[in-house]
Amino acid sequence: MVADGIRGEILHHKLKGGDRLRQDAWASRFGVSQMVAREAFKQLVAEGFLRIEPRRGVSVATMSPEEAWEMTQLRSLLECQALRWAIPKITRADLDRAAKVLTQLDKAKTVDRKIALNAEFHQLLYLPSRKERTLGLIATLRVNFERYLRYTWEETHHFEQSQREHREMLELVRNSAVEEAASLLNKHIIATGELLVKSLEAGDQV
Repeated sequence: MVADGIRGEILHHKLKGGDRLRQDAWASRFGVSQMVAREAFKQLVAEGFLRIEPRRGVSVATMSPEEAWEMTQLRSLLECQALRWAIPKITRADLDRAAKVLTQLDKAKTVDRKIALNAEFHQLLYLPSRKERTLGLIATLRVNFERYLRYTWEETHHFEQSQREHREMLELVRNSAVEEAASLLNKHIIATGELLVKSLEAGDQV
């Protein structure tokens, strides 16, 4: 509950990079013990939302181009491999569900809804791989990367390009074009990372 509350405030810009957080204040706010608040802080540090500074306490992590690029590379490696494993096992029902999600994504009005549907679309493509360890790593990275993805969709016009690539990717998967689909997915992920890095290097850190 505490971790979700802090994470939500960071994602919705109520807390910004560099803001200091006091464990006792958050424990009091949620009516929990200091130990519970400490564990929440540890979880958010592991997720990359908070950072610990010696003798200065805990603050909201500032998004950086270096971290954006590292996570982009990791996402590309894991997600492209998961897609390669999944395509031979994917069913028509899986493809129909993925297509329905894209239609819903076209109509989504809020960034929260877009983020959730985008995650669902990609998950539907990877789940047939049945590689639980890989899928777990992808899910963790997606949580870590959400702050960056949200920034991309809020501050740029990347969403329209993303949807075009989603539909092209789905068609390649439908045609069992394994390497072509993986190549497009790699391009899809890398393009997002490059856009982020460019923006953050220009001094737009948040």
